[in-house]
Amino acid sequence: MIKVACIGDSITWGFTLLNPFRQSYPAVLQTLLGPGYEVKNFGHNDAAARFDSDTPYVHRSEYSRSLAWEPDIVIIMLGTNDTKRYNWDPEVFRRDYSLIVDSYMELLSEPRVILVGPIRIFQSLNVLPWSLNPQTMEEGVRPIVAELALEKGLQYISLQDLLTDSSYYADGIHPHKEGARMIAEAIFRSL
Repeated sequence: MIKVACIGDSITWGFTLLNPFRQSYPAVLQTLLGPGYEVKNFGHNDAAARFDSDTPYVHRSEYSRSLAWEPDIVIIMLGTNDTKRYNWDPEVFRRDYSLIVDSYMELLSEPRVILVGPIRIFQSLNVLPWSLNPQTMEEGVRPIVAELALEKGLQYISLQDLLTDSSYYADGIHPHKEGARMIAEAIFRSL
């Protein structure tokens, strides 16, 4: 059995979906990969990569449980909540995201670690949801994640051109059922 750990925030967890345990991208990925794989969702709502953010992923139980699980494949999609004005600092984001990646690379299971550039952020009713910043995503988060993948010799999956307009979203940030399926399919194709 190949163990796949999906690391992330509310987009990974499946926030806004009617049944995240069946409709989140990790749940759909499980169906696509089939019985030879065990996919676990280690997403935590509002999680950020920064260790001193409002909701640091490394301080959540999902992080410690994902490490203890000793996965064979780790899919990391973090950074959306780091775009909040009070969370954003490019140098600190780079450092802390890199440390998270390293913690998985150092596991005894020697997992294949895949970095995913998060999906776009759209305005909803002219209000940016949860103070997330689309410009910071495009010019900060995604380029840093891509650079770290290159530096560490890891696979990078860009979702920038996947969900191209807000019709794929429930609220401008969280994909609806079809959007989550599209994320799962894009990751599946890259595996």
